[in-house]
Amino acid sequence: MDLPHHLRSVYDDAAPTYDALLPDLRVEQPVDRAMIRAFCEEVRATSLLRVLDAGCGNGRMIHELVQQGLTPQGVDLSSGMIERARRREPEVDFRVADLRALPYRDDAFGGVLAWYSLIHLDYPGLADALTELARVTDVGGALLVGFQAGAGSREIVNPYGTTDSMTAWLYSPEEMASVATAAGWTVAATATRRAVMEDHDQGFVLARRTA
Repeated sequence: MDLPHHLRSVYDDAAPTYDALLPDLRVEQPVDRAMIRAFCEEVRATSLLRVLDAGCGNGRMIHELVQQGLTPQGVDLSSGMIERARRREPEVDFRVADLRALPYRDDAFGGVLAWYSLIHLDYPGLADALTELARVTDVGGALLVGFQAGAGSREIVNPYGTTDSMTAWLYSPEEMASVATAAGWTVAATATRRAVMEDHDQGFVLARRTA
């Protein structure tokens, strides 16, 4: 299976329903929002307030990043999702691309938010994506990764009302931190939140790009 092509197709089909169900941060728990605020504070401590919402989907995180004083751009594999994002935030630069091959110059951003956008990548793909995210982040810039915590993989059947399925990978915060470290990040914090509405606990890794 061509993973990028398959994911693009699934999320293109899911875009209308996803957009209706998740227009903003209403499903995020207080801990989730605290991690996002901590990331924004880390970015504001740098000299570069431009941030990349990597795997931005329908752009639902953009408003929060702006409210936190940052200048966001967005990128996503799905053109259907990017179309929704452009409707929601017409002033923001959104692009369609694989997170493992980003259309940005080196050191372009003061921070990168990967909010549940790396979950479809196994170890080799995850390492490639985190290395690419480091490439486009300025030295000292911040990274926040949100993901489902656990081990192994799970099959998501009929996501957002589609007739397809896709695989998601679970990592412990320690595993995610280890891969990030090897990719050029210095980990500042890891956290786990117990499941509330979800089937799995949620993990977070906050890091800075190593010089």
